[in-house]
Amino acid sequence: MDNEQQVKHVVRDEILFAGIRKPLKTRDELIPRMQAVTQACGDRAVGPLVHIFRFDTPVDGYDSEIGYAVTAPVQTEEVRTHTLRKLHFFSVLHRGPVETLRSTTAQILDHMTRAGLSSELELVEIYHQYDPADQSENLIEVRVAYLAWPEVYREQLLRVLGPELAAEIWQGGEAVTPFTLVDERVAWVAQTIERLKLHTTLEQQFDILSRVALVRPIEDIDKFKQIYAETGDVNHILAMQNEALEKTTTGGFIDPPRFANGVLHLSKVAYNRKAYDAASTPEETRRAYCFCTLIREATAPQVDPIFCYRAAGWARQFWEPILGVEFTRCVITHSILKGDMFCAWDYYLPES
Repeated sequence: MDNEQQVKHVVRDEILFAGIRKPLKTRDELIPRMQAVTQACGDRAVGPLVHIFRFDTPVDGYDSEIGYAVTAPVQTEEVRTHTLRKLHFFSVLHRGPVETLRSTTAQILDHMTRAGLSSELELVEIYHQYDPADQSENLIEVRVAYLAWPEVYREQLLRVLGPELAAEIWQGGEAVTPFTLVDERVAWVAQTIERLKLHTTLEQQFDILSRVALVRPIEDIDKFKQIYAETGDVNHILAMQNEALEKTTTGGFIDPPRFANGVLHLSKVAYNRKAYDAASTPEETRRAYCFCTLIREATAPQVDPIFCYRAAGWARQFWEPILGVEFTRCVITHSILKGDMFCAWDYYLPES
């Protein structure tokens, strides 16, 4: 059976979950947590033990939570109960030791690349069978969350435009599946974006597409919300972000973000800064710059630049709660999709 046949699409509905969430540096630290949460949940546990990794959160090590779906809340000094949101995943059943889990995860990520789908910053391990003393018989289901773009897009079309117009704009979306490959997927995206432009204003386009973005971790937002409450200085936060990014493989901002006269100018960093700096063609620049898997991996995407409102949506989730505003006007100033060297946009803050 080839990798494509082994990858499955699963949906996790909203569930009550009790777990121990704290940073993890080695898997050895996980064993006593497994024992503690199993004892705490007892007969309220439903199904196998679940380990969740979350990414882009401000922790030292891996952001780890180990626990169970439960029938009723479980509350101890370490265990907390909360609701896990509905998410779409790709899943593969891993057999054998945890040391080789990365290869199973890579198999899923390879499928996502070929399908042009982006990760939702959550990786899950479900321990159907697990013995740390003898791992040869382990059965661990690996799940990688992804942004179900067509489904979320349709929900936003319905919210803003109503069922009749939403159906016209979304037509053809029912044929796009989690296994549709990237070039077929991007062709439909280009067509539906053109229909969206035909029937909507710029404000509606921003409202719809900026809500079709990966969900940003609240922990990252809360950290900077506190800093802004203490300083009241947007440019200080922008400088802090750039300083942190310069220490990563993305490098700092290519187009410096700034705030002046009620306009917040933001941009994206490069997906691969080394490759970006070495790029000599528009295609090489696109493949090195874009975080969006759909645009990065497509052969020759012909998508209108308003698609970049999705990128603006990632930043929107960050800045709206920090500033205590709701953005209604956003102008895309630069886009890889129209031949620029980077993507950038201006948010216009509402007048107080």
